[in-house]
Amino acid sequence: MWNRKLATAALLFFVCLLLFVAAYMAAGALPVQDFAQYWSAAHLVQQNPYSYELVSRFQNSQGIHVDPPLVLKNPPWTIPFLLPLGLFSYRVAFAFWTLLSLIVLMGCTHALWRALRSTTATPILLTLLFGPAIVQIILGQWTVLVLLGITVFLIAAERRQDWLAGASLVLVLSKPHTALLFLVAVALWILRYRRWRIVISTAFALLGTALVVELLNPHIWFQFLERTTRVVHETEAYPNLGGMLYLISGVHALGLLPELLGLVWLGFYFRKHRRTWSWWNNGTMVILCSVVFSYYSYPYDEILAIPALLFAFARGNSSRYLFFTPFLITEAGYALYLTNVAGRLGYGYMFLWWTALGWLATFLLGKASFLVPSNLKRMEAE
Repeated sequence: MWNRKLATAALLFFVCLLLFVAAYMAAGALPVQDFAQYWSAAHLVQQNPYSYELVSRFQNSQGIHVDPPLVLKNPPWTIPFLLPLGLFSYRVAFAFWTLLSLIVLMGCTHALWRALRSTTATPILLTLLFGPAIVQIILGQWTVLVLLGITVFLIAAERRQDWLAGASLVLVLSKPHTALLFLVAVALWILRYRRWRIVISTAFALLGTALVVELLNPHIWFQFLERTTRVVHETEAYPNLGGMLYLISGVHALGLLPELLGLVWLGFYFRKHRRTWSWWNNGTMVILCSVVFSYYSYPYDEILAIPALLFAFARGNSSRYLFFTPFLITEAGYALYLTNVAGRLGYGYMFLWWTALGWLATFLLGKASFLVPSNLKRMEAE
């Protein structure tokens, strides 16, 4: 027994070491990635991690030459989770972050899959080939920790572990625009079912992280407000449904239309299902729609589709045909983008504007035969 455990531990350590070395080498070969903003913030937290000028000087001094500089956009309560990055050089920190991202992706998929009482390992392995996950790993984005927060909330809320569910929301609130509909649904659900411990737990978690960063930099909130003002006035078209409406019409306000329609849809959807609300059946749908209707999102944010896709795969159409057809089409879109075939054909970063809709089609078609009386009774029994 102990020999087997030691062998397993040694194998895992060896695999992690290989991944760390590969990520370390990739950090030197790849262009500077989004991760640089988190690494810079960890080093500049006591000065001003939101300052373009200060971040630019710091990144240039470290051999990171990006114009404009990569500056943190996340709110201050995110920063305590980034502080360990300040102990390392860029390449070492990137390698650690990459390894952490892989562990979180695999861990979330495994935890969700077990919670759905499924045994096959296929979806867990497919996570490494999932288009948004590959983009997430390459760029070193924060969204992987939003996925962790959502995963913990889904499992904890269904088990009535409200203190844990509430604390997990601090990770989701670190990037609220990617999960806005989900957060609104959580608020409506708490009001409907009076799960006040979740509110208290979230408040304590936010207060704790805010206090840590406040002690490090008492001016952090004013610095964040100034940075946010600059972000609000950006007129970039994001690679999503709203961004495409903006590009076609030339009217920036139309980029907000999907988000507004999503909020209206959520109101009707929650009202319809409020008495039988299930975070697996209804919540995963809302999480996916948060990405589909988001005003401000990028392809890596689509890793938040994982809970919904796993649910549809586990509890949906038994033939799998309706699931895999749109899934593979959307994956093909990512393959064209990642191999730069789309770029050579003249398509820029907006090429993937439609992929969130592809995951929504996968989810809806994959669970098309789910809501029949026999299956519904089986879910309620479980």
